Amino acid sequence: MNATAAQAHVAQRLGLASTHAEALSGGLLNHVFRVFLTRGDSVIVKHAPPYVASRPELPLDPSRAYFEAQALQWVGQRRDQRIGVPKLLDFEGSTLILQDLGACRDLNELLRAGEGDALLQTLADWLMRLHSDSQAPELHNLPVQRTRLLVQYQSIGPLLAELSVPDAAELGARAEELGLRLLERGSSFVMGDLWPPSVLVDRQGRPWIIDWELCTLGHPAQDLGHLAAHLWMHALVEGQSDSLAHDFLYAAGDRNPSEEWASRDISTHAACEVLLRSHGAFAGTGAFRELEGRSPIAQQALAFALKLLRAKESA
Repeated sequence: MNATAAQAHVAQRLGLASTHAEALSGGLLNHVFRVFLTRGDSVIVKHAPPYVASRPELPLDPSRAYFEAQALQWVGQRRDQRIGVPKLLDFEGSTLILQDLGACRDLNELLRAGEGDALLQTLADWLMRLHSDSQAPELHNLPVQRTRLLVQYQSIGPLLAELSVPDAAELGARAEELGLRLLERGSSFVMGDLWPPSVLVDRQGRPWIIDWELCTLGHPAQDLGHLAAHLWMHALVEGQSDSLAHDFLYAAGDRNPSEEWASRDISTHAACEVLLRSHGAFAGTGAFRELEGRSPIAQQALAFALKLLRAKESA
């Protein structure tokens, strides 16, 4: 989909004329456009191609658009509205039309400005309630979890071997074991793509979470480990407190009494995410381009990920 097609889609589905459209950057998985309407406002068009938009050689099931549509409808109707989700205006095939939240700051920007602590506390409590919600919809996103197994977990062993890590096979097996377990239907509704660009605050100060296409009934570790990894990387790149990730995990219920960084599954997922962002499929993308390659900061990321993967099971 291109900008012209996005305008045509809005006209066909909503009957609304537009003046122009612009592609939005920041996301990796989809084609996203802001369509400016002749009536003066705008909407967001989000199209899920059958591959990762930023890496077309990586296939990704376009049914993720369906899962996002269902998640937005359900989460938007929950009683806990401290954090909002965009309103779904239309869904057809693999394309969604969404409420435009306008100018927002994402979590990375807030953390740089020293304004993210309260939001992280709110987010942690909101996540605990989301993960324990007994009314969650039956959304087992197996296609996406299979892709994550391949890209995020099974890739770790070969990646570490390429980096000449002596226990690459053992650590790779640990990562793959988690990925295989996460194929199973879980009991918690997880957002699935919880990283700073998905956490926004609008001009009125209200927080929002966008990009729900990786949601599934799964395990909270996938959400908690994902954001913890990005909080740790943010602190590394920005030279901020390395307690960001630990404090968030503690607030989110990871009351790990041991000296390890977090519970085993959270640590394993976080390690995989750090490795992908520093040396793997998504190295040099997003907000952490400094992590790419063999720079000193990338080596710190590698050392940290290895520490997490080598950690013993917590008591």
